[in-house]
Amino acid sequence: MKVELFPDRLAKRLGALSISTRSRRLGHHKGAHRSTKTGSSLDFSDFREYHPGDDLRHIDWNVFARTDKPFIKQFLDEQEMRVHILLDSTKSMGTDGKWDFARQIAIGFGHIALKSGDTVSFSTWSADESFFFRKKGALHRANLSKFISKIDTPTTNMEFADQALKHIPKALTVLLIITDGLEQVEKWEKLFRRLPGICRDVRVVTVHSSSEEFPAFEGDVRLVDIENESVIEVSMTKKIVEDYIEKKRKHENELTALANKYGIGLIRSEVSEGVMDLFTKKMRQVGWLQ
Repeated sequence: MKVELFPDRLAKRLGALSISTRSRRLGHHKGAHRSTKTGSSLDFSDFREYHPGDDLRHIDWNVFARTDKPFIKQFLDEQEMRVHILLDSTKSMGTDGKWDFARQIAIGFGHIALKSGDTVSFSTWSADESFFFRKKGALHRANLSKFISKIDTPTTNMEFADQALKHIPKALTVLLIITDGLEQVEKWEKLFRRLPGICRDVRVVTVHSSSEEFPAFEGDVRLVDIENESVIEVSMTKKIVEDYIEKKRKHENELTALANKYGIGLIRSEVSEGVMDLFTKKMRQVGWLQ
């Protein structure tokens, strides 16, 4: 029996979390976020899921009778966010549980935006196919989960940072990038330099596994790069492992410094910590969610 990637028990734990942003680039359609514009009508527009504290007078009881879930009527003085999720699909993302974990992050963040009535788009690619999803509103959460869950383990050798711009739509409120960040820092700088011109609120979640952090190899080993298939033979001594850990730490520090330089938010996540720790603790602590 196939295990569900993002089961209802996880979706329910997201509770009333919502995306917080300082970006003023809101969509032209209606959502759950107050517009900064003055003068707005109260004409009916759309629905969003009910949260404790919402005005009970705005519940549509006809929808409740059909779905057994309370939905709030939305009006023209509420605007949407446009949230895009970009998922790294290079081969290194398919190891040590990173792919399932990264897809859980994408689904969970998408659920949070959709249940607030926002427009969510998602993109990634494989060696011979591009994947793109765009929907608006809480009723499409299951569609998002199904779409992302069906994407197979990564097979592409293309550099993520080189290809990313081709898969990012225009006019976004929030851009979330999910990656292991293992490519050369120079490639990341080229990408990071361009991103603020596309979206004012760019966020990066780097995904890491315990076996990458502390490799358990011993003796003489033959290592093959999963992406470019280059080979190196090495004797795994304590000094070699320590040098590797130090180089990885330096790479991550340089990536973080680049993100700070271009006004991009970055959170480091571990597969072993679980996706809910990322949403309920780390993202809230830095103000991405509220």
